[in-house]
Amino acid sequence: MSATQPHSARDHFNDFDLDSPELNDDFVEVMDDLVRRCPVAKSNVGHGYYVVNRQEDVRTVGQNWETFSSAEGFQPNRPEGMPFMYPEESDPPYHNRWRSALNGYFSPRAVRSYESSVREHANHLIDAFIERGECDFVADFAATLPGRVFFSSYMGVPIEDLPPLIKAIDEALFGPIEGRAQGWGTALGYINAYLERRLKEEPRGDFVDAVLKGVELDSGAPCPWEHKVSVVTDLLAGGLGTTTYLLAGLTYHLATHPQDRARLAANPALHDKAIEEFVRVYAPVVALARTVRQDVEVAGHTFKKGDWVMLNYAAACRDPRLYDNPKDVDIDRDLPVNAAFGFGPHRCIGSHLARLEGKVVMRELLRRLPDFALKPGAEITYTTGLTRSMNTLPLVFAPGRPESAVR
Repeated sequence: MSATQPHSARDHFNDFDLDSPELNDDFVEVMDDLVRRCPVAKSNVGHGYYVVNRQEDVRTVGQNWETFSSAEGFQPNRPEGMPFMYPEESDPPYHNRWRSALNGYFSPRAVRSYESSVREHANHLIDAFIERGECDFVADFAATLPGRVFFSSYMGVPIEDLPPLIKAIDEALFGPIEGRAQGWGTALGYINAYLERRLKEEPRGDFVDAVLKGVELDSGAPCPWEHKVSVVTDLLAGGLGTTTYLLAGLTYHLATHPQDRARLAANPALHDKAIEEFVRVYAPVVALARTVRQDVEVAGHTFKKGDWVMLNYAAACRDPRLYDNPKDVDIDRDLPVNAAFGFGPHRCIGSHLARLEGKVVMRELLRRLPDFALKPGAEITYTTGLTRSMNTLPLVFAPGRPESAVR
């Protein structure tokens, strides 16, 4: 079976490459084609890997951690020197001990307590550009808000420290493959220094203290310091690299679909469904890898021990077997499960925080920039790898006043 997309000659079924410009340029068409016609795609990059595309099969692989292990990493052809990210790149029971230690800080109840803080950060950023009547929503808002929220709500560190970390994580996720380890190194270095400072302070009873307390390795020994640094870095990078795309995606849709924008402005009861749909359509994590521990058959394909398999969440979110008209953004759609957050023990720990940020941002944009629209002539471009990002989002709107001036 072969697949040739309309704008390129690449056969994505038999020569898939997550980092290829052909995938980036034809992303939606490729995802739709894969999930409809190709249960398992093959990549020839490096040591090679497979890509599982249908939601049922993505769920099967994600839940079967004994056979499909995360312990060798979520990135095939891992760049030399790239450190492991815990707890994401580990298996139960060690992974589960970390999740048990941290889940309480990301529960629906805990996340709700950050709503007013998220709103304040959102309005602070809007205040900076509302008088201009235009902005680049990615650079001026979406790329910054998730980090501000994590810094203030979870770490208690100066917001001024955020810009170089955003740059480092962007390099780690989207930069040239040979430079990604350096991006991770910069982020890890900052977190390492911060945790060392916190060790010298009185405990605050917060998320950072829970990380510093740590958990036991499977051997019963205390986990090493490097794992603690990695845990915080992983969660920070996860928030920055994924929520940014959600915020940009929902804003792009509302800027180009005024009828949906008007309905959501008039009916807040639709907001929960709308956010789930935006997460589905703008699934920030494209695919993450597992390593096969023993021969197994999934989706009619026999995987051999040592094979690398990628779970294509972006394609699973567009599976016509699960969703009517999956290409459409339907703000009335009921989504009992959102494949964008993954399946099994590694399901996204920050899903409730991402939802909250999305809902608050949507509400504040509708309130303060009710007529925002895509700037005429704007060209929207993307960058694709393990995750997907929108590079720019130029908006125009009727100029307003900062809320401080209104008060």
